[in-house]
Amino acid sequence: MKRSLKIILGVAIFLAAIGISALLWITKPQAETSEDEKSLPSVETMTVRLEPVTFDIPSQGVVEADRRVRLASEVSGKVVETAKQFEAGNAFEKDSVLVRIDPADYEAAVAQARSNLADAESALASEEARAEQAERDVRRLGGEGSDLALRKPQLESARARVESARASLAKAGKDLSRTAIRAPFDSIVASTATEVGSYVTPGTEVAEVFGTSPFEVRLPLSVDEMPFLKTSPAGEPTGRVRISATAAGTTETWTGTIVRTEGEIDRSTRSIHVVAEIESPSGPRVVGPRPGLFVQASIPGREIPGIARIPFSAFLDLERVMVVDPDDRLRFREVGVVFREGRNVYVSSGLEDGDRVCLTELSDPVEGILVSPRPVGESDDAPDSDPVPPSSRP
Repeated sequence: MKRSLKIILGVAIFLAAIGISALLWITKPQAETSEDEKSLPSVETMTVRLEPVTFDIPSQGVVEADRRVRLASEVSGKVVETAKQFEAGNAFEKDSVLVRIDPADYEAAVAQARSNLADAESALASEEARAEQAERDVRRLGGEGSDLALRKPQLESARARVESARASLAKAGKDLSRTAIRAPFDSIVASTATEVGSYVTPGTEVAEVFGTSPFEVRLPLSVDEMPFLKTSPAGEPTGRVRISATAAGTTETWTGTIVRTEGEIDRSTRSIHVVAEIESPSGPRVVGPRPGLFVQASIPGREIPGIARIPFSAFLDLERVMVVDPDDRLRFREVGVVFREGRNVYVSSGLEDGDRVCLTELSDPVEGILVSPRPVGESDDAPDSDPVPPSSRP
């Protein structure tokens, strides 16, 4: 009996132990498991927006006068007078006398030419009277008469002498007027080459002058920049130009207009010059920049549609950028660059509206890898205010 009780008690204890063990196994806390997640590279992205863009094309040049001439004497003689302020830098109105040559010989020539003309006209009048008398005599005799009998050759000779005398008088008068060398237009004296008492001959230079208005600036542009210029219906470059110069901390600005281009392209620099005329009031004084001044210029170009502006940091090389596709994978994209301005690059092809461009520079980018994109606003990448020519592309 005791033996059976012990066996039953042992079995009960064993079963109880098994039950407790099973209960503990069933109710034991479950350890949370997690799969190792790969660490994805975090990148900043910017959403592409295609929009029309107008480029400001920078250039520079030196102000030059539109008209500059070397005045020379057309007659011989002694210089007897110069203008009161006949010195470099002084301004003169059009037709002001700058230099006067001794007119005595030329006044005498005019007087002699008038005398010769009077004699020729008197001879012509006499010959006309003789010709009329000869014609009456021939009619009275009832014949036709020859040209010599009618004094026609003599009459033609007298008329020719009158014309020659008139031409001589006109020449003498013109020579007399040339003794006064005048300003051909509102001008400023650049240099002088004569003085009272000197003797000049035809062709002797007496001064160099330049016009007070308008002034021009030759602005070099690369052949890659020319397509961005506004053009006239005839296809010629046109448009306004902002011109400025800084001296002693002060900046002055003027407005110019493109008036023409120089036809030849510089083979060494692949550039062509456009000429801008600086607008200023006409008159005997300079209003605006003086010739020789170095100026900066900005030319507003034509509007080009469908352009994306992206930062320079988005470029892998000269022609590729990184974009993040809808699956957050990195993709390389070839683009067409048309212009660079400061830190920004303007792209005409290879990107679509809404594309996400990667702005983060990766040490070893691999196409197709997963990334963790983080959008940034356009304000985080404001354009640089200092323009750079398109020729300096990334």
